[in-house]
Amino acid sequence: MRTVISEPLVQFLAIGLAVHLLAKVMLPPAALDEGYEIVVDQSRLLNFMQTQARVFQPEGAAKALDNLNKADKDRLIRDYVRGEVLFREAIAMQLDNNDEIIRRRLIQKMEYISQGFADEILPLDRDELVHFYELHREDYRVPAEVTFTHVFFAFDGRDESTTERLAIDTQNELNNLQIPFEQAGRFGERFLYNRNYAQRSDVEVASHFGEPFQRQIFGFSPTSHWQGPVRSDYGYHLILLKKLTKSFVPKFDEVMAAVVTDAERQQSREVQRKAISKLIEKYRVTVHDE
Repeated sequence: MRTVISEPLVQFLAIGLAVHLLAKVMLPPAALDEGYEIVVDQSRLLNFMQTQARVFQPEGAAKALDNLNKADKDRLIRDYVRGEVLFREAIAMQLDNNDEIIRRRLIQKMEYISQGFADEILPLDRDELVHFYELHREDYRVPAEVTFTHVFFAFDGRDESTTERLAIDTQNELNNLQIPFEQAGRFGERFLYNRNYAQRSDVEVASHFGEPFQRQIFGFSPTSHWQGPVRSDYGYHLILLKKLTKSFVPKFDEVMAAVVTDAERQQSREVQRKAISKLIEKYRVTVHDE
């Protein structure tokens, strides 16, 4: 009786043979020996844990590893072995050669490692933080802010002088009637952006009205009278300015939390720079001019 081998089984055997032949061609002889092994020990697992967590704290990692239950530790070992196998196979197949993406990733990892394994950053004392603050005072400047409403008259469909005259006449009416902030919507025309602006920065005001407008109203003083007309790129505006806060630099104690964060970040960058510089010093650089 003749044995019939199904087509899926033939395909499976063919794939198995192909993988076996590929392994013999691509892998080094040691990879096919029984002695080819992956050693999993405490130090490798500790490094693997820290790399995965992207936090290099050996003492904390050692404590966490000791506290793992059997299931979690077995899972950690499986993950390590899986990654090690894939890494070795990729190197054996020379997949890292002339690959710009892998090159960039390795550079990024070395930059990260040079920062994480550098000498521990010492906490900065108050005097050092104050010194940092004084050097970077402008980084903590609070922008000027205004709270105002406006009545708008557009250039559309009329010449500029007519628009300005309409604004002046309306301004007289607003002041005679003592129109308050909340009733501004009864007058004027629709503006492209907002009618009311509460605690808006000089930068935002300039982005909506233009810099000449921004400079003029930030020169006003808060009052119950309607001021203007103030010209923008769109038309003329009557301004009821309720509040104006000048730009200022907060005192150190008011921004100390931000200063600490910024100072530590700069210190961390400096530690990384020095660590990489030490690595660079190991190499001799030869430049050939063409």
